[in-house]
Amino acid sequence: MYRLYHSPYLRKGCCATCSIHCPAPPEFQLPASPCPELLLTNSVPSDVQINEIYSFIRSVEAKISVLDDQTTQVQRALDRLESQRAELKGLVEAHRSAGVVSTIRRLPRDILGEIFSQYLDASISRVHSPKALSHLVGVCARWRAIALASPLLW
Repeated sequence: MYRLYHSPYLRKGCCATCSIHCPAPPEFQLPASPCPELLLTNSVPSDVQINEIYSFIRSVEAKISVLDDQTTQVQRALDRLESQRAELKGLVEAHRSAGVVSTIRRLPRDILGEIFSQYLDASISRVHSPKALSHLVGVCARWRAIALASPLLW
């Protein structure tokens, strides 16, 4: 916890990333029981002790309520950050899986045309498949344009 509240991301009680108020809690110490001896024995509490205990319970419950509210705020901030992280990971994955910077996308048209020609020669001699050219032109618009513009293929 020490690092969270003293990190550069939280300044003056607000998260710099999402602007949610995240107050740093004061040093935490469990409040002392007003009647600790009653916790260890089966003694009967006096009327004064009963009032002190009820007051103590209300005070501790109020602190619990404040902590619950703060926990909710921090959880919302965490949920928002996790959502942003997931979106960024999705963006990275979209660029990786689409092969945006793959070598095949950067091959010059004439090299791809030669590869297509070699593929067709191999397909015709081995498989005798008239569909080999339709496989090439069905990959993407760029391959279709290159195949249609390559006289070696026709």
